[in-house]
Amino acid sequence: MSIEITSEEVGRIALFANLAPQELVRVASAARSLAVAAGETVIGEGEFAFDVYAVARGAVEVRCEGGTVAALAAGEVFGELSVVSGPAGPSTRRRTASVVASEPSELIVIDGTVLRRLAEEIPALRVADAALGAARSR
Repeated sequence: MSIEITSEEVGRIALFANLAPQELVRVASAARSLAVAAGETVIGEGEFAFDVYAVARGAVEVRCEGGTVAALAAGEVFGELSVVSGPAGPSTRRRTASVVASEPSELIVIDGTVLRRLAEEIPALRVADAALGAARSR
């Protein structure tokens, strides 16, 4: 069963939490939901990147070279480093890690091209995305 992507649902995601109501509606209209089973690989290390993901419900593990490097829960985003340009320059377009569902999860998915366009048009999203990219590159 997939979730309905509403502006309220999108507003629970840290990356979008500071957006104005009308901006949340724009992001929600660009998003789709994805249900994944425990143990299912969402993205694979080295794959080409097209989408950005947020955990709406459940949890996922970020794995690099076979080891778990992070656990993400509801409200957290992943996959953005390979899709959105950051302070260090343009994205690589290749995934730097795998992400596997550690329990049944509902994800919010946004096409990377659409997210880049939204970040250009919505200053608060551009700032939040840059801050997230800077934090992850440390």
